[in-house]
Amino acid sequence: MRIAFVTMAPLRQGPAGPTSDFASARYRVLIPAQQLARLGHSVALATIPATGPLPPSVHALECDTLVLSKSYNPECERLVESLKARGVRVVCDFCDDHFGHAQIGPHFRRLAELADEITAATPAMADAIARATGRTARVITDPVEGPRREPRFEPRLPALRLLWFGHPSNLPGVIDKAHELKALVARIPVRLTLVTEATEETRGLARAFANFEPARLTVELVAWSVEATWAALNQADAVWIPVAAQDKNVVKSPNRLVESLWAGRLVIADAIPAYEPFAPYVPVGKGLDAGIAAALADPEGTRSRLREAQRAIGRAHSGFECGRRWTQAAGDSSERPLRLNLGCGDKILPGYVNVDVVEARAGMKPDVVCDLHDLAPFPDASADEVLSVHVVEHFWRWEIRDVVREWARVLKPGGRMIIECPNLLSACRTFLENPGEFAHEDQRGQRTMWVFYGDPHWKDPLMIHRWGYTPESLQALLADAGLADIRQEPAQFKLREPRDMRVVGVKA
Repeated sequence: MRIAFVTMAPLRQGPAGPTSDFASARYRVLIPAQQLARLGHSVALATIPATGPLPPSVHALECDTLVLSKSYNPECERLVESLKARGVRVVCDFCDDHFGHAQIGPHFRRLAELADEITAATPAMADAIARATGRTARVITDPVEGPRREPRFEPRLPALRLLWFGHPSNLPGVIDKAHELKALVARIPVRLTLVTEATEETRGLARAFANFEPARLTVELVAWSVEATWAALNQADAVWIPVAAQDKNVVKSPNRLVESLWAGRLVIADAIPAYEPFAPYVPVGKGLDAGIAAALADPEGTRSRLREAQRAIGRAHSGFECGRRWTQAAGDSSERPLRLNLGCGDKILPGYVNVDVVEARAGMKPDVVCDLHDLAPFPDASADEVLSVHVVEHFWRWEIRDVVREWARVLKPGGRMIIECPNLLSACRTFLENPGEFAHEDQRGQRTMWVFYGDPHWKDPLMIHRWGYTPESLQALLADAGLADIRQEPAQFKLREPRDMRVVGVKA
């Protein structure tokens, strides 16, 4: 399908492609567009002004589906009407509840009336749309964007490292809940980092906080950027997300909370609809001092709950899930086979959902980041094919059985599991032909020593080989996972035969 995203949010070219300083543009336009492109759709991006005529190029867009997101320009009504007259499907995405606004509200209601499909970031936003328009919205959650890190709660006492980050429009919550910060500081020294725009207001707030108890509270103001936020999350012990009393019922996305949990950090958040689903994992609505005290009393339980939160985020907020839901909203009802490329590394294969435990390797990012021990984003019997190329040798022998059984779990009955890895038998035979020649760490050891231990040039413990397989032992591994019709086929990746081998099994 040809899908075009149109938004008034400013986009700019970053080192890795289009980006924006507006979180809503990244979550509702750029990441969905990237995921749809990886799923095989043709995707275009276009920006429009907030007011005034739209560029002629926007009216001339050649697409099957138009997604209009974050648009306040009334001229969009004319655009939607003209594209619908050409048979284009129109999806209107609403991430802000402005239906009651005197100026914007009528425009939003007209767009909702014209749209073939309406999407919303949260159930609360969908409820607001229903109240204002009587229409049902498809909920497509914001995808998680930042790096996934191991859950950690080990405060480097005596001072607790606390982080608040966000747009200055969220500062009323910080001011409203300043008494919570005072209560925490009275009990434990705090190093507070504020990552936001550096304005007179934010500088004044930092100075005011620093005067609470100068001996027990230090405050650092860091100019906001995506990179600065990730760096601050990496250093923090906990993240604080307070909400002002007048904003309790404001429709918000949980993206700040989700990003913090994905980074493996404890979050203390106020109770609003978007945050309440995360109450089983972190203190929601408990208050800053009480939340920190509970975590300090049970650090292991805190880390365990953070791991469970990451599993939930992997299921509901992955780029893959985001792309799947946007495909449905775009009107693509075709049953595309789901093929997983597990442990993809830097080998991103078209036509596959590429999955890896690392955020990127050699500059290449997977579609889904998750631990291959636990394919949480994928339900039982959901995949038509599981492909794993040079991965099984990186697991310890005592864990590999459970790993392959987990891979078999997501396969549909009749689905294929394809595993390629080095052939230990071939490597041993080659090595014994000339041990002096084939014992080197350079290319001379590629068919021997690299098979035994992995390529040393990576200088990465994750790339070490922890077990080796012959065709017979690899087939036995698949049989132990419950697969049938197991057979050896010619290897198709890496160095292929005879150094490598391929074994295929089918789920009964």
